[in-house]
Amino acid sequence: MSLKLNQSLTYRIRKILFEKLQRLSLAFYDKYSTGRLISRITDDVNRVQTFLTQSLGLIIIDITTIAFIGIFLFWLSPQLSLVALIPVPISYIGTTIYRRFSRRYYHRLWRKWSYVITVLTESITSNVIVKTFGKERDMFKKFTRSLTNFIEMNFSVFKFEQKFWPAIGFSFTISSLLIWWIGGQEVLSGMLSLGSLTAFTSYMWRFYGPINRLINNLRILQRAIISGERIFEIIDAEQEVKDKENAKDFKFRGEVEYKGVWFTYDGIYYALRNINLRVKPGEHIGIVGPSGSGKSTLIKLLLRLYEPQRGILKIDGVKIDDIRLDAIKRQIAIVMQNPRLFSASIAENISLSRENVTLEEIIIAAKAAKAHEFIMKLPEAYDTDVGLNGSRLSGGERQRIAIAAAILKNPRILILDEPTSSLDAITEEEITEAIDNLTRGRTTFIIAHRLSTLRNVDRIIVMDRGGIVEIGTHEELLKKGGLYKKLYESQFRGFMKQRRVKKIVAK
Repeated sequence: MSLKLNQSLTYRIRKILFEKLQRLSLAFYDKYSTGRLISRITDDVNRVQTFLTQSLGLIIIDITTIAFIGIFLFWLSPQLSLVALIPVPISYIGTTIYRRFSRRYYHRLWRKWSYVITVLTESITSNVIVKTFGKERDMFKKFTRSLTNFIEMNFSVFKFEQKFWPAIGFSFTISSLLIWWIGGQEVLSGMLSLGSLTAFTSYMWRFYGPINRLINNLRILQRAIISGERIFEIIDAEQEVKDKENAKDFKFRGEVEYKGVWFTYDGIYYALRNINLRVKPGEHIGIVGPSGSGKSTLIKLLLRLYEPQRGILKIDGVKIDDIRLDAIKRQIAIVMQNPRLFSASIAENISLSRENVTLEEIIIAAKAAKAHEFIMKLPEAYDTDVGLNGSRLSGGERQRIAIAAAILKNPRILILDEPTSSLDAITEEEITEAIDNLTRGRTTFIIAHRLSTLRNVDRIIVMDRGGIVEIGTHEELLKKGGLYKKLYESQFRGFMKQRRVKKIVAK
């Protein structure tokens, strides 16, 4: 029964935490490392569970025992009872000081442990990068250093605790000696019988035992309280991006409008500055600019991963915060430059974008994405597991799976984050054809690093330092001779240099 209650409790707490984490916006994740979140779901829940299922019952029993034995001792000898109570205020003062100062120590200790988990998680999820750059030794040193810092902090906590408990234990010794001395005097004077003194000292130790256990359980309680606070940091975290009470759900046509939009991540530096842009349904828009110019942030607001601090963003004339989140997620799709797949089958990864789809629909989407042919060559075809982050597939194969998922989703608004930048010429040609199938008739935003891929878009937006500095077609922007032309000429010179190197190597 106890085991069932134990497991049920941890299950419910972790379920609540995970459910809340799924609803929180990216602004929350910007503040917390992976380790800090994982440690709350694992270690902090375990501490709260240990206290509730083991220590809480003992605390109740010990308090009850102390009350009954205290009454009995007072009945035996009121004078000796007052002496026996000397450790109680000392213990109270000691635990009060301990609670006040231990908060800082435990918070620092568990931050150290969270960092250990963060380093461990990074080393596992980024193992390809670590091995590719030969950073195994550096990662090992980083992990060892984080673990050493945690152990040293753990010793600091231990030393801190040792400052309080010996003093409290000494008060029990002094009290018992005083009882024997005063009790002996009372026996000699005839005020107390020897049997009563023997009975008093016997019950005195039964009185002190629960007090000692209570003090120890209060230490466990303090850890549980701090862990509970860390858990409630997540539970009470404000969901910055959420549905309004009367939010709308409707079928998008694909018109997008930014009106005087400003956005900052840290409240100091503006990643977007006074963005004004209107995109017609079905229009294809290229977005270019130097790193940090605000390209990705512009798209994150459209996906409603963040809320703008100033200005209005509309879809089909409706303010984006008046539209239901599930309507936005259902009708906007994004294909990333380096798509990360789930460790599941190919069919499951393609069908993530829609519920209750048939294998036939998945195959149709895969064929449109030029993925069906390579999928059928795999050992288990559509049931093949792609591995962690799609590690068992090539970059081009992962890209086609992501495009197939977007096709199956059938969005009205599509976002492409340079989906062909890291592909070879043959694969790029195949994926370009798949992208043409995907973008046809849909409002499309293409974040481009290779400007040559934007020749056929309707308009190109050039961004710099969070603002839109130029708008026009490829030819119009080259004629203006502004930032776009500088970026284009810089890329063209780099391309010609690569060609010359290849010719020299070929000779």
